[in-house]
Amino acid sequence: MDTIPNKDVLSDYRRNEQQEMLIAVPLDLSFKKATTMNELAGKRPQAVRTGKVPLRTSADRFITCSLWLSNNLLISMEGFENLVRKLLDEPAHLSWLDLSYNEISSIGDDIVHFPNLKIFYLHGNNISDINDVVKLKGLHNLKSLTLHGNPIQHLLDYRGYIVHILPQLTTIDFSPVLSDERKKAAPVGFRKMIHSST
Repeated sequence: MDTIPNKDVLSDYRRNEQQEMLIAVPLDLSFKKATTMNELAGKRPQAVRTGKVPLRTSADRFITCSLWLSNNLLISMEGFENLVRKLLDEPAHLSWLDLSYNEISSIGDDIVHFPNLKIFYLHGNNISDINDVVKLKGLHNLKSLTLHGNPIQHLLDYRGYIVHILPQLTTIDFSPVLSDERKKAAPVGFRKMIHSST
C-alpha cells in the first residue's frame, strides 16, 4: 500500500536551514557589488529577503550564525576570516555561509577555522580543482554543500568524489546523499586525483 508523503516532513537540508533561521536572522550582505571581503565590511546589511537585520552588540557586531555574501563580485576568499571576526559577535559559531554566485576560484584555507559550519553554498562560482574540496575535510559538522555551476561539476563522477572526500554530508547541491552513493567504491583514479597532504 502506497503512503502519501507528509508535507510537514522536511528534508535534512530544509530542517537545518530553518533551524539556522530560528536561531538568529542571517546577516545578508548579498548584491553589494563588492569585489573583496574587505569591501563587504563597510557595507550596510539588507533585510529584503529576511525581513530584518540581526541584532547588534555594543561592540557593533552582529548576533547571528548565518552570513550571506552571495551575488557579489568576489574573486577570492582572501580576508574572509578577518571579515567574520569583524562582523560577528561569536565568529566560531558561524554555521551557514552563502558565497554563491560570485567569481571565486579557490576555497580559502581559513575556512577550517570555522568548525561549526553546517551549510556552505558555493554554487555559481569558478572552482575547478577537486582538491579544493579536500580543504573541507576537517569540518566535521558540515552537512550541506553546493558546488553546482562551477567548472568542477564537469568532472566525471564529480558527486562520487565529493561523497568520498566528505562522508559526513547529507546533502550535495540541494539533493540528499543516498546510502547507495556511500556504499559505492571510490571513483576510478580517486587516489591520483586527490593529492592533498591531509
